[in-house]
Amino acid sequence: MSFKPSNSVADISEEQKQQISDLPEGLDMDERDRDLLNRQRELEELDSNTKVNWEMIKKLTVCGVAFLNDAYDMFAINIVAMILGFVYYHDAAGSAQNTVPKKWDTLIKIA
Repeated sequence: MSFKPSNSVADISEEQKQQISDLPEGLDMDERDRDLLNRQRELEELDSNTKVNWEMIKKLTVCGVAFLNDAYDMFAINIVAMILGFVYYHDAAGSAQNTVPKKWDTLIKIA
């Protein structure tokens, strides 16, 4: 259901008239409040009709594991890059000692 502002009662559909008449009496509600109340009713209807099934649990589990893995990778890769610098570039000269070259460091972090 889409909301379009109207100045005339004749422009309101029968469904909207029914929903407006279902509102509690004595409330001072503007169009925005009515729209929010209708949205809440639609969401409650969706929630009452939705059942948790095995497919939904599998999808949530896969998404959760992927999110955790990606977050762990973003934090752990910085430590891995430093360790690689100490292991493979310990004999470099000057300020480059114990650090991975910048282009390789970026490539490691992107991968």
